[in-house]
Amino acid sequence: MEGMTDAILLSEICVRHGRQTLLEIERLAIPSGQFIGLIGPNGAGKTTCLKLCCGLIRPNGGVVSLYGRPMSFFPWGGWTRYRKHIGYVPQQNEYNAHLPFTVREVVAMGRNGLKPFLCPLNKADYERVDFWIDKMGLYEHRRQTFRSLSGGQQQKTLIARAMAAEPRLVFLDEPGAGLDPKWKRQFRDIMDALFKDSTITVVLISHEVEVIPSSCERLVLLDRGHIVADGPREQVLDAAITRQIWIHS
Repeated sequence: MEGMTDAILLSEICVRHGRQTLLEIERLAIPSGQFIGLIGPNGAGKTTCLKLCCGLIRPNGGVVSLYGRPMSFFPWGGWTRYRKHIGYVPQQNEYNAHLPFTVREVVAMGRNGLKPFLCPLNKADYERVDFWIDKMGLYEHRRQTFRSLSGGQQQKTLIARAMAAEPRLVFLDEPGAGLDPKWKRQFRDIMDALFKDSTITVVLISHEVEVIPSSCERLVLLDRGHIVADGPREQVLDAAITRQIWIHS
């Protein structure tokens, strides 16, 4: 994996559901160490693209490459090993908040994928878990159940869980959905700090421009499953206005 330029490369991609085409992308390259935002209105294909990038779904046509190697070429054990380096923060409604786990237990789940099957976490693992709990400002909530937290605190917990796995790639799906403006400001600050202090590659998808941090300098605009603009932040937002594509701001 070392020495490759692109963390993710999509080539000649087609994703269909029945007769409906959800995504058609000729080429999308995400270089290592870049913070990229996938934006567009609801139904544009953003979540489909993200799940494709992190290996949760497979395309009907085309190739998804991870650090220069097509995902379909990975043997099962090898793909599992590479997936350990991917942190995924789902939309809140995809996580079952009613499960009776504490904040510490949820964040510890991020370390479980690094361990052999049925191997318990050790002292070093829990030190990393507690490090990310503290970094997210959740130390005083570490023994609370996930479901007792506010929406913003739940999102911080899921980010801590992803980062506890020490990922090289982090994917965030609609992190501001349903949350108040205060949390959106906090989220921008958190992601700016994380990106500044690390070499991770970050892919964030959102239909809300206000959650995109300043460190995310490249945007890709999707509409009806196609890339319609790709480039610097202001250029892509101007393209959205010109094409009358609705982006919440």
